[in-house]
Amino acid sequence: MLMSLNGRASLFCSALYSVKAVHSKALKTGQLLWDLHLSTRLLNGYTRCGGVDHTCQLFDEMSVYSETKGVALDVVCWNSIITGLIHGGRDVMGFQYFNHMKIYFSGHCCRNDFEFDIDMGPDSYTLSSLLSSRYCLEKTVSPGMQLHGYAVKSGVISSISVGNALITLYATWGFVPDSRRVFESMPWRNVVSWTAIISGYAQQNDHKEESLRAFVAMMREDLMRPNQFTLASIFSSCSKLGSLSQGLQFIALALKIGLISDIHVQNSIVGFYSECGCVEEAKSAFEFIANPDLVSWNSLLKGYSQLGRGEEALVVFKDMLTRGETPDSITFLSVLSACRHTGMISQGIELLRAMKIDHGIEPQSEHISCVIDLLARAGQLRRAKEFIEGVQCELGDSVWRTLLGACRVHGNAELAELAASKLLELDYSDREAHVVLSNVYAARGDWKKVGELRKLFREKGGLKEPGRSWIEGANGVHSFVASDWNHPSMNEIRTLLMFLTDHIRELIMKDDIDCWV
Repeated sequence: MLMSLNGRASLFCSALYSVKAVHSKALKTGQLLWDLHLSTRLLNGYTRCGGVDHTCQLFDEMSVYSETKGVALDVVCWNSIITGLIHGGRDVMGFQYFNHMKIYFSGHCCRNDFEFDIDMGPDSYTLSSLLSSRYCLEKTVSPGMQLHGYAVKSGVISSISVGNALITLYATWGFVPDSRRVFESMPWRNVVSWTAIISGYAQQNDHKEESLRAFVAMMREDLMRPNQFTLASIFSSCSKLGSLSQGLQFIALALKIGLISDIHVQNSIVGFYSECGCVEEAKSAFEFIANPDLVSWNSLLKGYSQLGRGEEALVVFKDMLTRGETPDSITFLSVLSACRHTGMISQGIELLRAMKIDHGIEPQSEHISCVIDLLARAGQLRRAKEFIEGVQCELGDSVWRTLLGACRVHGNAELAELAASKLLELDYSDREAHVVLSNVYAARGDWKKVGELRKLFREKGGLKEPGRSWIEGANGVHSFVASDWNHPSMNEIRTLLMFLTDHIRELIMKDDIDCWV
């Protein structure tokens, strides 16, 4: 019975207790002590069932036995414990075992007391697992860079899986040039390699057009057929570029190559239409999905949110709950955002309450910001301030920036001073907060504070990375960067901007808005 389980790892996944039962019987029969293949299967069983502690205990037993009997633990055993720890959320322990693994193989190779290939050690599977861990992708890039160095030194860098993992790692941290260098140095590439670099470009504001060029290169140079994840990344680029025409071409491609029914592609199409403001088309694409998941609903709700169609967003949200789909924080953010654009104060506050009480989701700074904006748009600034004071979670800059914007509209200098001061506590290089606070002090005649504020701002080097925006015209997508005057139509743009500025000034003077705005 035990041997039959060797080739059926799926049985280990049924429940943790069944793996324990096999483990117990193997110990009683003594089979565990001489059959390392079975031990490795048990390791996999524990890791797939979430029994991380049992995995470590079993591996330690195997290590002791191997040292006693002179039987080497192979790379598969080490990979099982490392990947098990990573999948179980113990990334740091996974890296510790990786270090033990290197010492284990280098030590025994030097002593030559075990009979195995001197080149054995961490392989491509080991490194790609570690590079794909949350520790590398979310905590810090440093371990990933060290693994890159080890991959070059050990020769594993030629592996496609390692190259793909490195491309994703660097792209995730915004190191696009490093990601590109890894991609270009790969001796072989597959569709995952192309998808990784395309996705990496799509994630960065300054490289979305490059993702489209990379897609074309994939099709022309490598004659590679895109998969559903490639198309999802491309639709993301098209939506953020606001390029409706190019997105429509990729929809036609998805239909042509038979991926139009894939849930990832369908969700990305709904998101693409929503981002481009085509909510009716997004709704039609959503209705085409046979079994919409949470991403499908969130993509559709985002479209209603961007257009400020609060009542329709609430209808979709209620339909979602009726169909048994559980909302997440992104769902509530979209619905709250839709409500704030239509002045639905009571509905917005009720949504925030239901979010925490009914669904157990703790509101974040972005959700609080929506309610603050909802109250502020109605001119209820005092109520907005009281609402902020009653919030338990840590407030980010979005809340104070929302309040600051409302104060500028309604001319409330007192609350503007509070909001600007809070923003400067979070980020002293915040130019907008400096300007508003300086103008508030100037309006009071407190020139000493104005001077101190400007001096500190200069000392802190308060410069922000220039913003960038895109717009699709008749001849393609045009990119604009703040303080960049090199656009071929800049004279016409400046003329129109001056006209709009003069018109806004007339409206301000007419409505007698405070001078610090």
